[in-house]
Formats: sequence, C-alpha cells, structure tokens
Amino acid sequence: MPACEPGEGVEAPQNGKPPPVQIERYRIIEEVGRGGMAVVFRGHDGKLDREVAVKILHAHLASEPESQARFQREARAVARLRHPNIIEIYDFADKSEGPSYIVTEFIHGPTLKAFMDEHEAFFPEIAVLVTIQICEAIGHAHSLQIIHRDLKPENMMIDRDGLLKLMDFGIAKVIDQQQQMTLTGTILGSPAHMAPELLEGRELDYRSDVFSIGTILYWLACGVLPFTGANPHQVLKRILQGEYPDPQQTNPLVGAGLARIIRKALALSPEDRYESAESMKLALLEELAYLDLEDVRQELRRCFADPGAYIEKLKPRLVAALLERARLLVAAKKHRLGLEALDRLLNLEPDHPEGTDLLYRLQRRRRWRRLALVLALGLLGTCLLGGAALGAYHLVRPVPVPAADGGLLVLPAAPDAGRSERDAGRAGRGDPAPRSAARDAGVPSVAGDPAGTADGSSGDARRGGDRRRGPRRGGDRTRIASLPEPPAVSQPVTIQVDPYFDRLEIDGQLVAVRDRGNYYGQRFKGELNAGVHRVKVLNTACQEDEFELRVPEKAEGPIEHRRKLAFRPASLVIISELPQASVWVNGIFKGTAGTTRDKPITIPIEGSTGRLEVKLRLTHPANGEHLARFPVLAGRTKVYRVARSAFAIRAPDGGGP
Repeated sequence: MPACEPGEGVEAPQNGKPPPVQIERYRIIEEVGRGGMAVVFRGHDGKLDREVAVKILHAHLASEPESQARFQREARAVARLRHPNIIEIYDFADKSEGPSYIVTEFIHGPTLKAFMDEHEAFFPEIAVLVTIQICEAIGHAHSLQIIHRDLKPENMMIDRDGLLKLMDFGIAKVIDQQQQMTLTGTILGSPAHMAPELLEGRELDYRSDVFSIGTILYWLACGVLPFTGANPHQVLKRILQGEYPDPQQTNPLVGAGLARIIRKALALSPEDRYESAESMKLALLEELAYLDLEDVRQELRRCFADPGAYIEKLKPRLVAALLERARLLVAAKKHRLGLEALDRLLNLEPDHPEGTDLLYRLQRRRRWRRLALVLALGLLGTCLLGGAALGAYHLVRPVPVPAADGGLLVLPAAPDAGRSERDAGRAGRGDPAPRSAARDAGVPSVAGDPAGTADGSSGDARRGGDRRRGPRRGGDRTRIASLPEPPAVSQPVTIQVDPYFDRLEIDGQLVAVRDRGNYYGQRFKGELNAGVHRVKVLNTACQEDEFELRVPEKAEGPIEHRRKLAFRPASLVIISELPQASVWVNGIFKGTAGTTRDKPITIPIEGSTGRLEVKLRLTHPANGEHLARFPVLAGRTKVYRVARSAFAIRAPDGGGP
C-alpha cells in the first residue's frame, strides 16, 4: 500500500464523480488509499511502462493559487531526495491548471503500523534497527533543509525486499531564508506524534522531527504510544506537559541505555533533545555496539521476512552478548553499567545461573564498599571536628595581663595582634593613644578605666592627677562592636506519607528519597526553621502532592503532619490477533481490543495497596470468548497479549458479561 491508509475519514471524489481515468500520461487503475490531504491511486506510466502511485491533492486544498504554488515548491524540493529509505518521486504537477498531483514509485507491501499490528514484533532491538533506518532517511532530508513534520508508522512502508520506505512529505516544511513555507494558525500532522512546539505554533527545526522519531521508537519498543488519551485533547495536553509512562515500566525488556535515548528524544524542550536525526542515529548505533548486529539492513530483511522466528533466534544472541558485556564492565570497575547489562539479561532470562551469580557478587561488593565509605567518612568527620576544636581553643583561650593593682586580669586573646603592634608604633610617634585590645574585643575596660589604657591609669592621672573613677552606676558596661543575629528557632517535624514517597522536596530542595532510613518512604523526620515551608511529595504511582507546612516558633511537642496520596489510574492495552473482539473489564464494556492501542483503558485504583485485581473478558462472534484475571498497578500501563487460539466457544450460561 502507498502513502495513505484506507478509511482515514476523507470524503469521496467531489460531487460523486469517479476519479479521472487519465492524467496526462498516467492511466489511473484503482484507488488504494485515502488521507487527510490526498487520495492515492495505483496507476500506469504509459511512456516508461511502469507501475506508479499517483497522489492527487484534494480539490479544496488546491483551489487557491497560493496553496497550489506552495504545493509545487514543496514538491520540487522533495523531488531532490534520493535515498534508499525514501520513496522515489518520479513526477509532479508544475502548472497552475489541472489537478495537483505527485507521482511516486509504487510499493507492494504493508505500512509499518499494519505489519507491527499483525505480527506483534514489538521488541527493543527491532525498534532500534527500524529507528536507525528512519534516522538515516530523515537525516538525508535534513541535509537538504527539509523537515517532514508528519512522521508516523502509517507513513512508512515495507517493500518486498524488506526495505523500509519513508513517504508522504505532503506537509513538509522547506527551510528557506527567502521563503518560509508555513501555514500560519494551522496545525498539521498526526496528534500522537506532534512535537510540543508544533502544537504551540512556535518555530520548528530539525529537532521537531527528532521528537516524532522518539514517539515511534517508544511505540516500537513498548507496543503502545507514549502519549495516549480518551480523546485528542487529552493526547495534546499530555504532549504539552511531557507526561508519558516510563518505557522500562511499560516494557521491562527495554534496557536502561535505550530508555535514556527515548527520554532524550521526547524531551519537552528542543534544547534538551538530540540536535539532529544523525546524532540520534549515532546514539542508537552505540546501543548496538556490543551486539553482533552491524548489518542493519540485513537484520531487518530477516526480521520482516519472519519476525517471530527472528526474535526467537535473537534472544540467545542477546543473552550471550549481555553476559559478556557485564563481565567486561565489572572487571573495568564500571559497576553501574554492569548492573544495567545484568538487569536486561535477567529480564530476558530470569533464571540464568551465571548472570544471577554475577549480580549477587556485584551487589555484595557494592554493600561492602558502601560500608567502607561510611566508616571512612565517619573517621574523617571525627578528625575534622577535633582539629576545629583545637583551633577554637587557641583562638579564644584566656590571656593573663597585669592589672592596675598589681594582680592579674584574665582577658580573651586580642583578635588582631598585628593591629596592636601598628597602633603601638603610632603612639610612640606622638599619635593619639590607641584603643585597648580589650575594648576592641568587646570586654570591660581594665579596673573600670573609661579610657582603656593598658596600664590601668586614667587620663587624669597622666595630667598629674591621682583620682580614680569608681564603678559606674549599674556596673561595668561592655562595648559591643556588632550585635550577632539571634539563632534561628527550629522545631522537630515528622511528615507521615501514605502509602509512601519516592522523593520529598522542601522549599525546592530534595531532602529525602525512599530508603530503609525513612521506612521506605513512609516517614520523614527532621528539623525545620520557624516559618512557612513548601513541601512536595512525589510518587510515580500517585498524584503529585504539594502543600504548605507552617512551623511555629513555640511548640509544645514535635510537629506531626500526615498526607494521604491519591493513586494514579492504571492503564490497560489489549494486543489481540482479533482486534474486533469486545472488551469487558470487571463487567463493564470498554470497546474493542484494537482501539486500546491508541486509547488505553483507564482503570481507577482505590484502597491502600495501589493494586487492583482485574477480571477481563474478551468476546468475538466467530471465535468465542477469552477469560483472564490479573493485577494492574497504579500509574502503570499493563499490556495484555492474547492469541486467537486463546479464544474458545462456550455454552451460554444465561449470565451477563
């Protein structure tokens, strides 16, 4: 099939007229597809005697001269594309009169979406191989300053030789400094694959296509789209908020490296994505570097020929490669990457003996290193505290000085001995006598001396007098150079979270993560200064909880605050060889199995466990029914796969669904 899928809601030819039999040298044979912009026909090129696809733009889109001129400019630009993974354009209408059309090679084969839906070939390595070819095709278009803007599995086909072909550049944008071919105020493309900047009407660049590639990569690896909803509005809202299930939760077979690539491609801000399809391709190739999958085209030919057999043969190769990679990484002290390889290996083969043993030894080694680090930090802290105490003693130790009456008066050490020596030098040269170190230190003057002379004599005594001033009324006063701020008042605070937190933030700072020290996220204990604090509780299974916590200056006891989190709903996707089968969840009709791919079933989660037992019933008029019971988890997407053979015709019992 060519570019457009049948049944996408496009009206029949205008006024009920049949399609033209001949367009110049192209004879129209039959309609093979419809889309939002055009109708595609299988045709024959009489001049070159070859089969072609003729894509005719809808009359209402080509009626205005400006739209027709834009179509012609874009067709000329796209006609320059020459790449094995891009459908070849043979001809296009380059005049103002007559229908606007594009003539391309005719592909005998399914679209990527139809192929994947039929064969259920959703597997991480297959996703990487397919996406590499998509990146190569889009990278070629980007090199000619063309942005596709409508990348989706329906716009990709698989030919008889197992080669992926990218098509439908009908709404492509050509980056031109003199002529920006955009449609102001309109949104073009497929909602589930649109970049946020396209929805917001901002300027597009190559990273907009990278986002769309990321949605396809997620779908190929997980079997579901990242952004789903009950209606297009929900889908667009989630895209604008960057909300999608973690790929490793949706499909545990997705490794940590591939998950990082997906997250980077789906970043909300273009600045955080790969700068081009070429750079994303390099990251994907690096993900395959440790596997024996160097010939991408040959691997895909084998996969498209028989995907089931290909996956069965691929798994042992992956297990062997992951085990070898884990050994090398552990030997090189790269333990985090080694754990990631072992995690992927044990998801593929949970009972692998050597992988399990290596994981146990690595975890034990990490525990010992963590204990050694804690002991070393404790010893270092003890040494630092001892050194600080010794330094403080030398700084503030008492210093005996002679008093006026011949005794000793104990004063703190002078804060700046160098300054005292300089002041003494100035006094010897006839400068005014310096203030005493005692006054600078903020202590009473010697023997009540208001002038604070070093020998205890007053100014009158220097002038020949022998009078001494007695103590001032109210006792001696201390000179205060600066008033220190009073210490902040803090109170012990306990935050109890039900069911638990993954992360706890106070005033924008991360203060705790879920671990054994806080009862695995159920209780936080600490001290907070008096005042109002903003607390945010984060849990992947629950709705985000943000609130204000007021800490008084005086409290009779510890402050305790309890928070009850609301669980996020679970999502259910049914992947069945009978997509028309009716779906009943806990006795409630939820549509057909095929519709759950784009619109997963939402299941509310209540209670305290975040888990719900689901009773599933699938019915098909010709194949009978299928019954199942399984748990779903809050905030996660459950993908349930059922084969045609799992349906059975049962005798009616007269009961409801």
